[in-house]
Amino acid sequence: MKSYKYHIGILILIILLVLTIPYAWKLVQILFFPKHVKIWQQLSLFQWVAIGFVGYSFMRRFLNKNALWLETFTHELTHIVVAMLFLRKVHSFHAEEGSGVVYTSGQSNNMIPPMALAPYCLPIYTFLLLSVRCLMNFHGMWIFDIIIGVSLSFHVNCFIHQTGKYQTDINHHPLLFSYLFIYVARLINCCIILVAFFPHYNVFTSFWRLLNAQYDNIIYFWSLLF
Repeated sequence: MKSYKYHIGILILIILLVLTIPYAWKLVQILFFPKHVKIWQQLSLFQWVAIGFVGYSFMRRFLNKNALWLETFTHELTHIVVAMLFLRKVHSFHAEEGSGVVYTSGQSNNMIPPMALAPYCLPIYTFLLLSVRCLMNFHGMWIFDIIIGVSLSFHVNCFIHQTGKYQTDINHHPLLFSYLFIYVARLINCCIILVAFFPHYNVFTSFWRLLNAQYDNIIYFWSLLF
């Protein structure tokens, strides 16, 4: 990408961040400073997810190399999923302990930023499970929520261990752009995942609620300026 495109991209990401922060703060207030219910009642929405999250954090240390291979596999798989969403043809895919590579169609196999940076901010297993969750309605839902917690903990571990400027995916672009993209995407995904567990919401309506909130913030900031 040419330098001016990165400047435009950084500007768009900053605008997106400004539009998302008020919504994220509102969620913090709902969860940790509720007006009409006890805080533990709000946080109980995530109790089984939390159990799965903490459980995997302890379990991972015993998985060692298998966990490392699965993290690498997931990293490359995320490249593939996003590449296919952008209508790229996947030519080959290889993953081994600590390293992997994906070859797709496109000029010199160059990955556009969403394809390159998705493994550092997109929890694909968690979103897949949340998509299935909205179709389910049974008394053992808590078991499914534990599995979602495990998937979320797995992805957080991936993000922690794989994110760094040594990564070609990240340093191929200006570091400011790459890290801004990653953390804005993480904030957005965090908001979507949290609201997906609210009563009468799911991952799809949560995404729609986020878009509505961002639109409302556009109107609000526009009214301040004009």
